[in-house]
Amino acid sequence: MPLNKEVVNKFVRTALCEDAVRCDITTLAFIPKKSKAEARIIAKEAGVVCGISIASEVFNAFDKNIIYDAKKIDGDAVAKGETIVFLKGKARSILSCERVALNFMSYLSGISSDTRRAVLKVRSKGIQILDTRKTTPIYRMFEKYAVSMGGGKNHRFSLAGQYLVKDNHLSILKNTCGLDVLSSRKGDVAFEIEVEDLPELRKALKYGPNMIMLDNFSPKEVKQALRLLAKLFPKNENRPFIELSGGITIENISRYAIRGVDFISLGSLTHSARALDLSLEITKVV
Repeated sequence: MPLNKEVVNKFVRTALCEDAVRCDITTLAFIPKKSKAEARIIAKEAGVVCGISIASEVFNAFDKNIIYDAKKIDGDAVAKGETIVFLKGKARSILSCERVALNFMSYLSGISSDTRRAVLKVRSKGIQILDTRKTTPIYRMFEKYAVSMGGGKNHRFSLAGQYLVKDNHLSILKNTCGLDVLSSRKGDVAFEIEVEDLPELRKALKYGPNMIMLDNFSPKEVKQALRLLAKLFPKNENRPFIELSGGITIENISRYAIRGVDFISLGSLTHSARALDLSLEITKVV
């Protein structure tokens, strides 16, 4: 998903305000006002970089005269020690904006890097990696953007994006109006049902979902579900897409890379990603 420039500008300015960049008492007290510097942002470990344009806006919002020369674009792989951005301008401006810019880039690059790791582990089986709604409140646009820069696909952005009937929906329906209400949905919005075992899978199919989410299935159970679908849809026509979710991590995802699965969704991409280690270094002072 693309970044909304207005939202980026709003968040950047909020972050700059939070860090009180115009009241940087250390820089204002000790760094000469007319001093200029050159700097670079480097990767201190290998990964996939993301947030370059956001970091650019950080410096631009504070000082429009800063020269920001990006050597990479979002989604690029970087090696340890590789330069991502060159900077030139007032030393005070570079120092005051350093942390805000790196916070955005390190955080989003961590998500992109984890996503790329997952993508590489399953792509030979034709499986795509999805994100989830397990995101930091208000930061969803950024996090889902980072997933896409790592090669993943975005699941629904919000509750309005598609029908997704989960276990709690089913529990309420079973004790109120019954499951047949699922057949009365309107429009051509994508329709997905979550199931927890093979009997639930059989029942869900009668409501014509576009996608079935196999929740917390073991690899063995996934294979059983795929064999069942192969029998019910021998020519693969009208077969719903299959998504795996629950208990799957980057470390164990290879066990779930089973041909016939279409998607694997990983909440950990956004709720547990480790920031990529990036650093800004002053290279020259004028």
